[in-house]
Amino acid sequence: MKTTKKTGAASTVTPPLRKKHATKANPAKGLKGKNLGEPSWFSRLLTKIFGGKKRRGASMLGGKQDLWRYRAIWVVMVAAFGVLFARAFYLQVINASFYVEKGDKLITSKRSQPVYRGMITDTMGAPLAANAPLSTVVFDPREYASEYYRLKKIVANNSAKDGSEKNLTPAQLSARAKASQALADMSLVKLAATTNVPLERLENAVKLDDTLDLSDPKAVEAALPKGAGSRRMVLLNRVSPEIAAPIMALDFVAVNEEKFFQRYYLQAEPNAPLLGYMAQSNSEENGGYAGRAGIEQKYEKTLAGERGQVLVLKDARASAIKEIKEIKPEIAGQDLHLTIDSRLQYVLYKELEQVGREQSARSSSGMVVDVQTGDVLAMGSWPSFNSNNLSERTGANERNRPVLDVFEPGSVMKPFTVAAALDSGKYSTSTLIDTSPGVLHVGGFNIRDGSNYGAITLAKLIQKSSNVGSAKIALNLPAEAIVDMQRKFGFGQKTALEFPAEAAGRVTTPKAREYSRRATLSYGYGLQVTLAQLAQAYSVLANNGNLQPLRLIKDDKLAEPTQVISAGNAQSIVKMMELVTQAGGTARAAAINGYRVAGKTGTSRRVNPQGGYYTDQHRTIFAGLAPASNPRFVVVILVEDPRRQSYAGQVSAPVFHNVMKEALRLYNVPFDKPLQVE
Repeated sequence: MKTTKKTGAASTVTPPLRKKHATKANPAKGLKGKNLGEPSWFSRLLTKIFGGKKRRGASMLGGKQDLWRYRAIWVVMVAAFGVLFARAFYLQVINASFYVEKGDKLITSKRSQPVYRGMITDTMGAPLAANAPLSTVVFDPREYASEYYRLKKIVANNSAKDGSEKNLTPAQLSARAKASQALADMSLVKLAATTNVPLERLENAVKLDDTLDLSDPKAVEAALPKGAGSRRMVLLNRVSPEIAAPIMALDFVAVNEEKFFQRYYLQAEPNAPLLGYMAQSNSEENGGYAGRAGIEQKYEKTLAGERGQVLVLKDARASAIKEIKEIKPEIAGQDLHLTIDSRLQYVLYKELEQVGREQSARSSSGMVVDVQTGDVLAMGSWPSFNSNNLSERTGANERNRPVLDVFEPGSVMKPFTVAAALDSGKYSTSTLIDTSPGVLHVGGFNIRDGSNYGAITLAKLIQKSSNVGSAKIALNLPAEAIVDMQRKFGFGQKTALEFPAEAAGRVTTPKAREYSRRATLSYGYGLQVTLAQLAQAYSVLANNGNLQPLRLIKDDKLAEPTQVISAGNAQSIVKMMELVTQAGGTARAAAINGYRVAGKTGTSRRVNPQGGYYTDQHRTIFAGLAPASNPRFVVVILVEDPRRQSYAGQVSAPVFHNVMKEALRLYNVPFDKPLQVE
């Protein structure tokens, strides 16, 4: 109830008294009735997390806010340090090797170590292919210009604008002196004088610009040499290390030496088709060289070995300073010892070259084989090339013809026809064969002899080279008899030489009613052979009927011989072949004074690609052995398409004579026949 107090004309209304126990005012109460003293939901969350006690009262408001902020900051700091620790652990422990390698690449590099290629030697140990260390000195114009501008900048930055040195520190003076001396050492005049390279050429390569603003990196980069030759300019190419040494002693900026081994062939032309050559290989590091033909190719892994690798420390110019460690040891190539006798190889090649030029022949080839071991003592082809100068190489002169070329051999196959006859039991050394009238009509073709020889023995057949007699033997034997005997002697299959791309030839069995094929096979037509197969087959006759596989690598184990025909039959055939080099034979030019020589001529027509045979192109072959009483060597000579003469007795037999005579002399083979005074 309100009370009114009168005070004259006006009256004053007195508010009612407050209750004695009224609630005290709360200063934390804000507008709109919001209680600012209560903690927010985030503060309560932090309280739950960190376990703080609930505090009440206006005096604790600031402390509560600082507490949760303090704790929030700690959470952030702990999380940040956790992330940093995790990252550091990943970089330094889990993925440490990756970054170590990245760092190593900046200051180190792997360098391939050239390996010494094995030599190729002959049977006496004389080198046929050897190595010589060579060096190529190269200059990097871009690296030179970059270093030049860097040093010029050092000089400029450590020089006063007025030229005075009073305000320069000792460190600046020292840096400028070192840079100036380095620039003096980089004088191109010195390099030109040492290398005999024109100074103008060097200056044009580096293209220095002394007006360049060295403080502008982009301008410096733009001024550096670009394009072809900007990173590699050859100063000396393929010279001996002694010639390169004075230049490398200069320790000139951007000048480097590339070391390698150059392959040299000591009897280049005589051995080129056999040994092959070295040529650039895309698979080799830095365009290295590898064997690309012949022995060099076949035994590439043996000769080449394996390159080594070393880890080298690099300087700022990426030049090697020193070797740190060996990563992979180098494995030197192994030497290869051939059965070739370089003396006979030279004699054979010179004889082949001479007959080829004198006869204007397409080519000539030959082999010398040791009867007792099957070792190939010589294997040559003409034309040849200088394997030290590959610009002379062509597809024709690089062929190793004794193992690559196949041909119809002609009458040199008649001894094997006689072998089939003796082996059949139907013929003996005294059997007579009627060859009258010197012509045999078979399957629509006429087979002719050089004359009407009448009734002849097998020995006479060989001496006179009777086609009619050979054909009659073939037609009197089973259809496969001749071919089977030829295969026993190794025809129609590769030799044990396993030379790259060696030909196997072709020997096919005729059908019983193919009379003309059966007849022509008996005297060397209708089949394809290689000269190596002929040499091996004649070695069988010389070795008492034993086939001793040919061998070209001296370290290879001798293979066990195979008995092809009886020793008696082989010796009989050798005696028959002696008549060929005697009076009345087809190859008296093959006879050698003091030795009994046995052999057989073969003159065949060359195949016309258009069909049939050429009438004016021939192939002449002589295959023989000596001494006939105890054969030591077999020599086979082939001359392809001689133009001056066309018979083997005139063309190939004299070459056989010269080569065999030298072989007998070099190996001191005893005479087996009285010497005749010439």
